[in-house]
Amino acid sequence: MAEVVVSKFSGKKKPKILVFCDYFLPGYKSGGGMRTIVNMIDRLHNKYDFWVVTRDHDGILDLEQYKTVEINRWNRVRNAQVFYLSKDSVTMSKIREVVLMVKPDLYYANSFFATLSIFLVRLRKLRRIPYKKIVIAPCGELSEGSLHLKFFKKWAFLKWSKLLDLYRDINWKASSELEKTEIHEIKGIGGEVFIAPDLPPRVLNEGFCFEKKPEKKEGSAKMIFLSRFTRKKNFKWFLDQLYFVKGELLIDIYGPLEDHDYWKECAAVIEKLPGNIIIESKGPIPYEDTAKKLLDYHFFVLPTLSENFGHVFLEALAAGCPLLISDRTPWLNLQSKGIGWDLPLEKGDAWIEAINACLAMESSDFKKISKNARNYATKWLANESVEKQTIELLNKSLTITQTTES
Repeated sequence: MAEVVVSKFSGKKKPKILVFCDYFLPGYKSGGGMRTIVNMIDRLHNKYDFWVVTRDHDGILDLEQYKTVEINRWNRVRNAQVFYLSKDSVTMSKIREVVLMVKPDLYYANSFFATLSIFLVRLRKLRRIPYKKIVIAPCGELSEGSLHLKFFKKWAFLKWSKLLDLYRDINWKASSELEKTEIHEIKGIGGEVFIAPDLPPRVLNEGFCFEKKPEKKEGSAKMIFLSRFTRKKNFKWFLDQLYFVKGELLIDIYGPLEDHDYWKECAAVIEKLPGNIIIESKGPIPYEDTAKKLLDYHFFVLPTLSENFGHVFLEALAAGCPLLISDRTPWLNLQSKGIGWDLPLEKGDAWIEAINACLAMESSDFKKISKNARNYATKWLANESVEKQTIELLNKSLTITQTTES
């Protein structure tokens, strides 16, 4: 549970950054986008004064208000001041009121299509709030796979925003070169696109030891799917490949079932699978429990249509779970690194071959690839450049804001 206390405004002189994100602590059901903000604040709060505007509930399916925070008031949540908006307070007038109250040096929107982000951009366009720099992190929303979901609604908004020149003079955060290219397809005049990886925690699965992993027997494997369950994650396509696997395969699904129609389609396929394959949905799991849960499995699977980063990939690697994922993420060349497979969705045969390789793997071979996964995650987390790129993005945006004002 998040540490939450009501607090007065901070008197610190650090640059003040006002963050807009749909969901925040104490929530855990909304995926990696929220974790990126939590990690950024935890890692950089000594340099910046973070204020967060968010909704009063946890994810799009759970509309019940949080019980441990005060709604429509400022709360101290770990290293940030957080304002939880009730449903009837998600309005442009309320956003303006909060902005004028905080008087930030920089705006940061953790989404492109979210209502809070759109209200922020519109308010600045209308000069209803101070004209500070805005940084937008699309969080993979502009990828081809994401844009095809609810395509006409998104297409209409992109046309409307371009007509109004809504995204002029915006700075953008991309998690990879691919996302940078996607942003350039829609960005307005002015502004820059910075590449900065989504920030993970400083340490994942502290105290890991291989002996905590389940025994790997030749001919069987335990896999975990840990993510929001939506059509974008492409699990039904994965199920269609399982008719051709050889061995005892168990797959547990953890995460909120956000698309119930899609889950029904998947459940219909699961019912027809042969008896050597067992698949169960376990529901959402609190973030603080994920590290321990990942230790219970051999491999991590996610045949996603796209991910701009994927915190869960690092979390799985840190738990000694090699990855079986699509090649539509920044985590590539996994086989050459000895930590898993990143495979094209156009080649179902390659997926079947990889699944069968997982099943056929002996204990000694699994121990090697599992330790490779853990070592890779540990080294990645220790790389100092991970933070430097985000700091550069924020500092340059703050400098631009100050220059514009002067």
